[in-house]
Amino acid sequence: MVGLQLENVFYKYKKGQFLLHNVSISCKQGEVICLLGPSGCGKSTVLKLIAGLENLHCGSIYINGKVVVNSNFCMPTEERNVGLIFQHPSLFPHQTVIENVMFAIKSLSKIQKFNVALDILQSINMIAYKDMYPDMLSGGQQQLITIARAIAQKPEVILLDEPFSSLDTALRVNIRRHVLSLLKAREITVLLVTHDPEEALEVADIIYVMRDGYIVQHGTPYEIYYNPKDHMLAQFFGEINHFVCTVKDSYIELPIGKIPAQSFTNGEEVVVCIRPEAIIPHPDKGIKAVVKQIKFFNNMICVCVDDCLCWMRFANIVLPQVGDTIFILLDLNKILLFKI
Repeated sequence: MVGLQLENVFYKYKKGQFLLHNVSISCKQGEVICLLGPSGCGKSTVLKLIAGLENLHCGSIYINGKVVVNSNFCMPTEERNVGLIFQHPSLFPHQTVIENVMFAIKSLSKIQKFNVALDILQSINMIAYKDMYPDMLSGGQQQLITIARAIAQKPEVILLDEPFSSLDTALRVNIRRHVLSLLKAREITVLLVTHDPEEALEVADIIYVMRDGYIVQHGTPYEIYYNPKDHMLAQFFGEINHFVCTVKDSYIELPIGKIPAQSFTNGEEVVVCIRPEAIIPHPDKGIKAVVKQIKFFNNMICVCVDDCLCWMRFANIVLPQVGDTIFILLDLNKILLFKI
């Protein structure tokens, strides 16, 4: 079953230009989809349209096959069965943890609500905090309770607007993995908004990349990373070596190697994007390169060949030293070429 679907959605501010242009998104029930893009590209507006906090100007939105809005119909926000979680926790300060979760549970007796809330708190390892008030919790714990309250509604879709971005790195990774695993187990469709490519690559089943109100590409993390549509997308996903070159005799010649370019015409200028993992160290074969700089994060080193500087990843435990000469080879399957 299709869990969430947007068809040809347009949106504009009053008397302004369109902010969203022909946005279409589709995912199966229980999938995690990421809406990825820089600030101001329209990601959060998409969430507000799905939740019913803004009105679209054209297009349709479906949840689990049901129309929630189109040109002839608009389902009230409270009837959409959607959970929406923002970057900062939103709890009732005068209620305890378990009371906050119970508040979201409808049509049950008080004892039934209590038991359901206990089960949810147990699933997120927060049952020991059930009698505490929000101001007694850390920021990460407060966000967990906010998510627990959203789960208690039994939503068909949960919309996450960068809910983990204010947390410390290690805590953010652990909470994100735990929460998304829990939502998948309950077959709740998740739309996560993020500006962090690493987060999208790690957690998404499908990634939709936005730029200036348009969906510029969508696909699996593998497809988006290894087959980006243009050089701007390629550079968006982490460190990359970027060159503008001219095709000669169906090849592009760089100091670090010769790259086939048969799909381009001779004399044509192209953008060459070489990911660090495409430059491979070899003990005694390849092109000589001098180590110029070392980044201990991800074992990155900067090498130089005839004044051509490139970043590469060094898989060995022992990194070379600045000034060392090493041999490098190119993995041609991981090199991307784009027309200008």
